[in-house]
This record gives sequence, C-alpha cells and structure tokens, in this order.
Amino acid sequence: MSAAELDLVTLERLRPVADAAQVSVLLGAGASAAAGLPDWNSLATKLLQLSGTIDDEETARAFLAGQDPSLAAEAAKAAADDWLELVREALYPPSLGEAEPAALHLAVASLAAGRLVGEVGLFTLNFDLLIEWALQDALDEVGSDAGVHARDTEDDRAPRDAFEVHHLHGYLGQDPVDTGEIVLTLSDFTKLSAQSSPWQRAELQSALSRGPLLLAGTSYRDSDIRQWLHELNLATRPDKGFILLARESFGLSRHQFDLVKDALVAQWASIGVSAVLVQDYSDAAQAIRELSALNDVDYLAPKVRAGALWDGIQGDFEQLQREHSDQLARDLTRLRPVLGDDANMTLWLADGAGHIVRWSSHDRLYRGAEQLRTVPVGHDSPWIAGQCLGRSEILARNLSEAMSTRRWQSVVAAPCVADLPGGPPLPTAVLSSAATSPLENQDLDAWHQVLTELAEEWAGRLSTLAE
Repeated sequence: MSAAELDLVTLERLRPVADAAQVSVLLGAGASAAAGLPDWNSLATKLLQLSGTIDDEETARAFLAGQDPSLAAEAAKAAADDWLELVREALYPPSLGEAEPAALHLAVASLAAGRLVGEVGLFTLNFDLLIEWALQDALDEVGSDAGVHARDTEDDRAPRDAFEVHHLHGYLGQDPVDTGEIVLTLSDFTKLSAQSSPWQRAELQSALSRGPLLLAGTSYRDSDIRQWLHELNLATRPDKGFILLARESFGLSRHQFDLVKDALVAQWASIGVSAVLVQDYSDAAQAIRELSALNDVDYLAPKVRAGALWDGIQGDFEQLQREHSDQLARDLTRLRPVLGDDANMTLWLADGAGHIVRWSSHDRLYRGAEQLRTVPVGHDSPWIAGQCLGRSEILARNLSEAMSTRRWQSVVAAPCVADLPGGPPLPTAVLSSAATSPLENQDLDAWHQVLTELAEEWAGRLSTLAE
C-alpha cells in the first residue's frame, strides 16, 4: 500500500492509540534511514572503513554478515583517535549535505505540536536531532512558543514548558556542539543492560502508565530494547503496545512480505505488542497523522479520500483532460529557463487501489481511461512516480538504459499533498518532469525549487476539485 491506500481496517488497529488522552511514540533507525542517514549495518560498515580497521566496503560488509554490529563497532573504536568524531563522520557523510527530517519525524512532530506539552511522550533510538528540528518547525507553524529539549542522561531534564525528546541511546548531532553520551558498542550495551534501574526503562514505564506506546521505524534487534520491553510486561497490559512495521525496513518484496506477515504479527504478539503492517515508512507516517482525525464524525480513511478524488476526476474526463494538459503546458514554461526547450511535464494520480496513474501530460490528450498507464506504488516501484508517492518526497533520478528512451535521460518527481475532505493532508499525486540530459548537466537545485512550487499549486487544485 501507499499512504493513499491506508484503509479503515488497518487504522482501526490503532484505535486505542487514537482514543488515548496521552500517548508515547518511539522512533527507530528506519525513521532516519528515510532521511538518508545510515542504518545500523551501514553505520558499522562505515566505522570499520573510516577507522582503518578494514579498508574496503565489500570486506567490511562480509565481516559484519556473521556477527553483531555492536561488536564490530568495538574494533572501530579501538582504532579511533576521536571516537565521537569518527561516529559523527560515519553518521553524516559529506554527500548527505544538511540532514532534513523525513516523513516519520514530521508526522510525530505534527502529532506532538497539536497537543499540550506532556501529552505525547517522545522517544528515539537515534543519535540525530531530526525529530527535534521537525518538532520546532511544527511548533512555530502552530504559533507555540514551547521549547524542545534533547535528553540523554538521567538528570538532563527539560523545563516544564518544553517538549522532551528522550534519546535512549544518546545523541550526536551533525553540529559538533550537539554532542552527548551515546550507546553504540557492545560494551556500551552491556554496561547499560547491567544497570538495575536505567533511566530509559523507568521513563518508558512511566510513559506506559499514562497511555499506550507506539513504535515505528524500529525492530527487535537492540538487546536493551528487548530487555526493557520484556520487563515492561506488555503481554499483561492489553492495548498498551503497538508497532508500525513497514515492508521497506525488511528489504522484502511484496510477495515475500505477504509470506511472513503472520510470523511478524505472532512474533510481536508474543511480547504483548500489536503489529500493524504497512508497505513504506511514509505509510507509517501517514497512519500517525491520521490518529488526530480518526475519531472525527466525518472522518474518511486515506483509501476512500484518494479513491473519491480519482473517481471524481474520471467522471469529468474529457474536460479535465483539456484543462490539466493546458495547465501543464503553462507550467512547463516556468521550467524551460532551467531545463531548456526540450522537457516534459506529467501529472500522476493515485487511484486508491495501490497504483498511480499517468493522468495528464503537457503535449497530449487521452481520450479514455484505457489509454492511461497504471504503475505500482512503493519505495521499490520500478517507476519513479511510484517511488515518489511511496516515499512522499521529491526524487531525482538518471534514467537507466532499460527505462529511458532515446530522448529522456533524467527525471525529477515531486509529491502533491492535497487537503481532501475527511482527514488530514494526503500525498495523492505526483508531478514529474524529464530532461534530455543527465542530472549532472542540470541545475538540480533550481529544478527542485520550481517543481516543488508547481507541485504545491497542483495540490491546491486537487484540493479544490475534491471539495
């Protein structure tokens, strides 16, 4: 599924979270992996390389294949002159640029900013401060002057009027000024697990006493998390533990994911956690966004909202084909100073049934639905438009030889997040443009900027059509 496919059956599994006056959310590595930061294995691989322990990536990955990454991190630490700076370099490579919050950070920030300080407990296993940045922006957007505090030790507490983000494994920001204590190596985990009453477990216990705990972007991999969840006795506390499990985090195909769904649900149920399965991290993020609206009397699930928009557009096929094609042609004139005269513009729409449809192009009119190309949605879709909707972020790609034509060599796609009746804003369309030369020959920043502006305008048009 994509965010536009989430149905009421799936979201009803999160009903106890939506009904609770207070709730806590714990974000794992998947949240930040979606922002371009390395996952656990990739971080350990990079640490081995940067420390000089193992020179090449292939050997480092083979070395990690049969052992715990936290043990491999011990080898990197032993060879490091400045351990924290080495970790920072591995976590934030120069190619990343300035890290920006991804869909899960933004969704959790929106949930917290919509409530009073203390009503949403915020926990993370990640070293980065992306959730803090997302929350500060969300608070600014709603006009709140509440502060945001990153906590990494027992005594490091936030002021009463500030949101507190509990970094269970410490924090290490991209800026050297943001340096705390981190838990990364096997000895770090062993030391933490040996504590009779670590502040992390006490804080999770306190959070559960106030309401349910929702995990997202995480797995059952970290030894301390396994221990803490066991000690929290979730199996004896119905409707207290929930996890959003995204297929994206497992690297499985749709078919493989279908085969292991029952095992995943049973695995988490054994420790008292209800698993809600989705396809992409952005689906999990949209599910979190839906929590605030789930009890509204006029609420409609994303699948219904997206499907209603698609049905309405099909119902006025001929007129909207002309209007939208003409508008795309006008839009393209704003991109031509960046891309030159030889470029295209296409609008893709979610159908609410797991696909995205090439609805309109600047240079042609489609006479009937049978002429429209339909492609799958998801982070691993073979089509960039499908990936864009599945990840809900702007994407730029050079087209592979298999996908490119002799004419088009690169493409940028931007999601359109429409405000449809019955729920919060929803990514329901993609605006894409292609050029005849590779990305390396383009002013990519300018291309991104113009296409993002155009995508926002199309989101407004689609919102108006849905009224």
